[in-house]
Amino acid sequence: MDMLYGMVANETPRYRNSYKVDVSSLSKAMSAAVNIEELKKQFLECPICNELFNDTDRHPRVLPCLHSYCYTCLKKLIEQSKYTCPLCKSDFFVQNVSVDSFSKDNTRRGLLDFVRAGDQKSVIQCDECENEKAISRCKDCFRFICKSCHAAHKTMKTFSGHEIFALDGFELSMDHVSEFRHAGMCSLSNHQKNPLTLFCAGPDCQKPICYSCCLTNHMPTNYKKHITRDIEEVYAEKIKSMKENKDKILKTEKELAGLSKSINEQLERLAVNADTTKTEILAIFEIGAHMLQRRRDLLIMNIDKLKKNKETLLKKQDTEVINFIETIRDACRFFDQTVATKNQSAFLLLAKTISDRFKHLQDTNFDTQPRDSNLISFTKTNLGTELQRFVDTVGKISSSSAFGPNTKVQFPTTIESEKTFEIMIEFFDYDNAKVLDDMTITCVLFETADAPLPSVGELSFTHLGNGKYETSCQILDSGIQKITKVGVMINGRDFSAVELKTMITKKSKEVEQIVILINL
Repeated sequence: MDMLYGMVANETPRYRNSYKVDVSSLSKAMSAAVNIEELKKQFLECPICNELFNDTDRHPRVLPCLHSYCYTCLKKLIEQSKYTCPLCKSDFFVQNVSVDSFSKDNTRRGLLDFVRAGDQKSVIQCDECENEKAISRCKDCFRFICKSCHAAHKTMKTFSGHEIFALDGFELSMDHVSEFRHAGMCSLSNHQKNPLTLFCAGPDCQKPICYSCCLTNHMPTNYKKHITRDIEEVYAEKIKSMKENKDKILKTEKELAGLSKSINEQLERLAVNADTTKTEILAIFEIGAHMLQRRRDLLIMNIDKLKKNKETLLKKQDTEVINFIETIRDACRFFDQTVATKNQSAFLLLAKTISDRFKHLQDTNFDTQPRDSNLISFTKTNLGTELQRFVDTVGKISSSSAFGPNTKVQFPTTIESEKTFEIMIEFFDYDNAKVLDDMTITCVLFETADAPLPSVGELSFTHLGNGKYETSCQILDSGIQKITKVGVMINGRDFSAVELKTMITKKSKEVEQIVILINL
């Protein structure tokens, strides 16, 4: 299967409106109180047709995004060269792919039996004689058995040592779901009674095999490399590796949660700032109430519009962050569910799909700060006897859409003391469009992280147009050896800080000014 998928552009609002059990993982849901109907809906029903999964035409197959659909629905879903996961809206592009190319999810077979056993309305037939109602289950045979077959298990040497537990009154918790797992059996027609006890780790295989397969189809040759390993050993290795990957993407989830918190704090600051600015405007316009009413209303409308634009950008980012968090949790829920069944062969069939998903989530980049951290300011105009003449120009609503990581600063890497040098700043918004607003730009230079240069003070910039600002500066203090940081302010508010490695020379000599672009 040749598959390429992109998860960013189309992972838009989704899980909030799709059905799900509102828990962090299957384990958490089961350890408390199990809701049979919710469990069926979340893990045992195809999200498209809402039919229960089975072992035939509706057995579950897993997409790379770790969402499962029944064989019949998935076959229809991938008829086009591009298809979209109905749950997470992720787009996948496929070439020459068949439904059998997707991993089969056998871990749900045991979960289905677990639910059947816990459902009081369900009648389970004996898997041995198929005539009587099952009253217990054998952990070693992986089968439901009736009263008669239960007695046979106690008397026949063939079943000596088998562990059997009664279905009546068993505790319906996640701790017991592995007791309903199915034995992994070979899919080859002449090996169907053979359990999958080995794993071929050859580069072209990577799948569980039975002992007969090992002796027939998986012997090393000059043309194909087969590596036979114990399935328990491979299972343990894969579980350990994926748990480490799970911890890494959970760390990413924690960072995203922090970013979401910062975005919402900025939204709160923006709301308070907008209200405060409105109050300032109302206070100024009290002086010429009727004369300034239209101007006042226009400025307030501009604030609301600017606030709305900023809120839209921040809320969109927050939605993306929350969706990414849900994507990580979803993958972790799926992993927990597959591990909980303790079905080695079934899990190993999914191992690569899960590992690829974890790696994709781990490698996905995201912004590390709110996309707009700039508040709204109100520039006041003095009121006086000529108020009428200036009424149409009284006050100004302004705020920058500049996004720190996209802002460019030109700063020399070497400076000669007492010699003038230039600093240039160019501002861009989140979409890399130049910020053309006429802003008041100032900056402060630092010798150490918390020590601004007293001999330089606060530098004011001149707007050159087209989003560019420039200022000139001299280092007069001969005791200053370096500049490690420049703090940038927009409209009197802190905007960002840029780390520098600029050295200051004391002698007069020709120094080639190598100007570097520093992304804030």
